[in-house]
Amino acid sequence: MRCGYHERIVPDTVLVLEDDPIVRRGVVQQIVASDRFAVVGEAADVAAARREIEARKAVVGIFDLELRDGSSLPLIPLAVELGMSVLVLTIWDDDERVYRALAAGAGGYLLKGDASAGRVVEALAALMDGGAPISPAIARRLLDDLRVRTPPKRKPEPTSVPDVATLTDREREIIELFAKGATYEDVARLLSLSVNTVRHHVRSMYRKLHVCSKTEAVTLALSRA
Repeated sequence: MRCGYHERIVPDTVLVLEDDPIVRRGVVQQIVASDRFAVVGEAADVAAARREIEARKAVVGIFDLELRDGSSLPLIPLAVELGMSVLVLTIWDDDERVYRALAAGAGGYLLKGDASAGRVVEALAALMDGGAPISPAIARRLLDDLRVRTPPKRKPEPTSVPDVATLTDREREIIELFAKGATYEDVARLLSLSVNTVRHHVRSMYRKLHVCSKTEAVTLALSRA
């Protein structure tokens, strides 16, 4: 052990979409006060939000559902497709918005009334660790709905084919390192990322390639190269 040496912790990057400047400032302050996360973008309207998402600087986004000039709901699938995890932070608790947001790919749904000091960072951490942070009142309604609701008959969806072309540049870099025998920790060090961010990218790769392990992902990627 080398005295005085401290391993540099790379924070997970966050995009905050919120049109109310007071609320946005409060959310940003919570994040800035943590060691695990760093804010790399903010937006109050749909156009600016889209630019920030497409810049691909953040690995997780906090989305208010109603921005200054419209709904952020259509932006959730875009963000998820580009490899971003999404936590909804909103005042809206109606079933329609909840189901639409979750169906669009949001990984968590937090009401602003539950976002007291520290709760936003806790929810972000849970999301990045593979959890699904949801406000208690919303979670209870979802459970109640599952108990009494009869799923409607749906037409079978066509089986999608794994497509390596949908992988982001970062995901390709990670697969190439895995192919060389790198561990999660090796990848994090070589790409200056946190291990949690690497795991986030890997989950995204698994979804796109329809695989469940690093070996399967590497094998499929190499076979389609």
